[in-house]
Amino acid sequence: MVDSPNPPVGSADVTIPGTTAQTLLGAWGLFAAILLVMLGNGMLVPLLGIRAELEGFSTTTTGFVLGFYYAGFLVGAAVTRRLVAHVGHIRVYAALASLASTATLVYIITPDPLVWSAARLLTGFAMSGLFIVAESWVGDASTNENRGRVLAVYMVVLMGGMGLGQLLLPLADPAGSVLFIVGSILVSIAVIPITLSVSPAPRLAISEKLPIRRVWNEASLGLAAAFGQGAGVASLLSLAAVFGSRVGMSVGRIALFTSMAVFGSIALQAPVGVLSDRVGRRGVMMGTGLLAAGVCLVMMYTDHLSWWAVVMSFLVGGLTLPMYPLALSYINDRVPAGSSAGVSSLMSFTTGVGAVIGPVGAAFVMEAAGPGGLFWFIGAVYLCITLYAGIQILTQEGIPAKERRAFVMVPARAGAVILHMARRRRRHPVEAAAENAPEERCEPEQTGRS
Repeated sequence: MVDSPNPPVGSADVTIPGTTAQTLLGAWGLFAAILLVMLGNGMLVPLLGIRAELEGFSTTTTGFVLGFYYAGFLVGAAVTRRLVAHVGHIRVYAALASLASTATLVYIITPDPLVWSAARLLTGFAMSGLFIVAESWVGDASTNENRGRVLAVYMVVLMGGMGLGQLLLPLADPAGSVLFIVGSILVSIAVIPITLSVSPAPRLAISEKLPIRRVWNEASLGLAAAFGQGAGVASLLSLAAVFGSRVGMSVGRIALFTSMAVFGSIALQAPVGVLSDRVGRRGVMMGTGLLAAGVCLVMMYTDHLSWWAVVMSFLVGGLTLPMYPLALSYINDRVPAGSSAGVSSLMSFTTGVGAVIGPVGAAFVMEAAGPGGLFWFIGAVYLCITLYAGIQILTQEGIPAKERRAFVMVPARAGAVILHMARRRRRHPVEAAAENAPEERCEPEQTGRS
C-alpha cells in the first residue's frame, strides 16, 4: 500500500465515515491478498496430509509434523508486532509472504519429517504475521457502525479462500511438485494487491497483558471452550485428508470432503450466533458441543465413500468451528470494560495451545483405533465442552440478555487483532470510554506510515 500523508483510516485519532461498500472497495487490495494467501494455504493443508501418506509417514508422525504449523503460529503472533514496530507493515508483509512461499517449496526437496516440521513451523510463523498485518488494515478500514459487516466479509473471504483452495487439489497429481509450486505462486502474488492499493498503512496497538487467572475466574468456560475448539478444529483441518486417504477416497473426493467442513463453518456460524444472542451463550455452547459430538459419532457409522460422508463433514465443520466466536462472545460478556486487547491476545494464545496439542493427540487415537479415531477424538473433545457448559449452567448465574454483547462472526483461526475488533464492535458506554483511552502504539515509520 502506498504512502499517504493522511492519518490512518479508522485510527484512534480519526474516524472517516463511509458506507460498508465504500469501506470494502477501499480495502480491495487487502481482501484480494487475503483470498490469494488462503487459496495457497488452503490447498497446502490437505495436500500435505495426502503426500505424507504417499511418503509412508505414520499417522503419529504426520500429526506431529502438521502440528508444528500451530506452534509457529503462536511464535509469529508474539514476534510480528515487534517486527512491524521496527520496519513497518509493508516490509513485514512482503518478507513474511516470501517466507511462506519459500517454505511451500521445501516439501518437494526431501520427504524428511524433520525438514517438513521445520517448514510447517516457518509457514505457521509467516501466516500468523500475515494475518496480524492484514487484520490491522481491516480494523483501521472499519468503523463502529460497519465493523460487524466488514468482519463478516473478512470471515467469508478468509474461510472461503481456504475452502476453495482445497478444491484445487484435483488439478494435479499430489505425488508431483505442481501443486506445491502453484501454492507458492499464489502466496507470492498476494503481495501485489497489497502494494498497489492506495489505502494507508494502519497503526498497530500493542496489547496489554491480561492475567489468565483473572479471566479464568470470570469466564472459565470461555477459555476451556477456546482450548477445546483449537484442539478439535486443528485436528479436523490437519488430519481430515489423512482420514480420507486411509478410507479409500480419491483425491477429488478428499478435496470435497475437507472443503465441506470449511464451508459448513461459513454457513452455520451466523445462525449459531443469532441463537446465542437470544437464548444465552452457555446453552448454545452446550447444545452445539453435544450436536458436534453426535455428528462425529454418526460419521463413524457412515459409509465413508458415500455422499453422506460429505454431508457429515459439512455438519462437523459447521458445528465445531463456531465454538470459537461463541467462546469469545462468552468472555466478552463477563470481563471488565477496557480489557479488549488483553482478551484478544489471551484467546489467541489459548486456542493456539489447543491447536498444537490437538493434531498430535488425534494422531495417537487414529494410530490406535484406525482412521475413524479422528472423529472419536473430536467428538470426545466437544463432549467435554458440553459437560463443562452443563456444570456452569447448574452452578453459576447467567448474563441477562440485555447485558450481552452482540455475537460477531470471526474466522476459526482469527488473530488477536481481529478479536480486538470483534470485541469493539458493540460496546457499552462505559467500555467505549475505557477503550478510547490513549493506548501505547508503535512509533510511525519514517516513510509516513504508522
